[in-house]
Amino acid sequence: MARVEIVVYGAGAIGSLIGARLHEARVSVELIGRQAQVDAIRANGLLVKGLEDSRTVHLPAATSLNGSPNIVLLTVKSQDVQNACRDIARLPSAATVVTMQNGVRSDREAADILGRDRIVGCVLNISATYLEPGVVEQNTRELFQIGAPLPESAPRVDAVLALLSPVLRTELVPDIARARWTKLMANLNNAIMAITGLPIGKALRHPGLARLSIATIREGVRTAQLGGFGLDQSRRARTFRLMSTLPMPLSYRVFSGRLAGNFPPDSTYGPSTLQSLRRGSTSELDYLNGEIVELGERIGRPTPYNRGLLEAGRQVFATHDHLTPEALLEKFTF
Repeated sequence: MARVEIVVYGAGAIGSLIGARLHEARVSVELIGRQAQVDAIRANGLLVKGLEDSRTVHLPAATSLNGSPNIVLLTVKSQDVQNACRDIARLPSAATVVTMQNGVRSDREAADILGRDRIVGCVLNISATYLEPGVVEQNTRELFQIGAPLPESAPRVDAVLALLSPVLRTELVPDIARARWTKLMANLNNAIMAITGLPIGKALRHPGLARLSIATIREGVRTAQLGGFGLDQSRRARTFRLMSTLPMPLSYRVFSGRLAGNFPPDSTYGPSTLQSLRRGSTSELDYLNGEIVELGERIGRPTPYNRGLLEAGRQVFATHDHLTPEALLEKFTF
């Protein structure tokens, strides 16, 4: 069987990890990334700090997209999807493009540029870190959810599953849009860590920030439901729905101790938004909290928690001056 030609477009934490795992499985794969990352990989290989061990993986990397790949795994941030798709549109092949972004817009944005029949959606449930060129770290086990965001692309899903499932824990989901909305609720907390500069394990154990987190998710779930966007049937989605329906005091009592997940208080892991801030990259908050704010405006529902986090996050990205938890909490009424 001919080897599938794969490009991973966006060699950050997730893209580099995926590329390394595929390369180790003898898939013909190339990373496309920024100059510093590509230079480091070419010079010394990619150091992958895994859950059980660390290893150096030597794989092809480039700063520009060329050739005729069969599949492009699109791992750029949400705010970079449209430019990346315009670049992909230059290729002579009609490659399948797998959208792997946070937020809920990437499938639609990619399809508008590349065509409705070429896009396969993937929701990433994994935590990883990239702060230094040539080094990435996997912090949690992975679950990749694959599905067709549009009926026209359904025939392409099997090839993506065949590529990823032998290498990464992958499942087919019947409604990728609902899976994206479910993941969005978890990502609404990213702003808290970006604004305060605190890692997840510390930020979401702070009583006030935990209350803010729960209020933000509750607002997100209710706004999505009123706007006609449901969550999936996963256990996480059931948790979010229950969080949004219980009275706030009871919701806080039940869920505040679970927010930090498996990250201990001394963990240094910060989510992708905080990593972008530390690297001097742009913010994806308009695709996270901004999605709830925009939907709330469309349906006439106030979204003070997501709006407050969006505005504070924009300010921190502009100034690079973090707020203390107390200064952030002063902006909200519970």
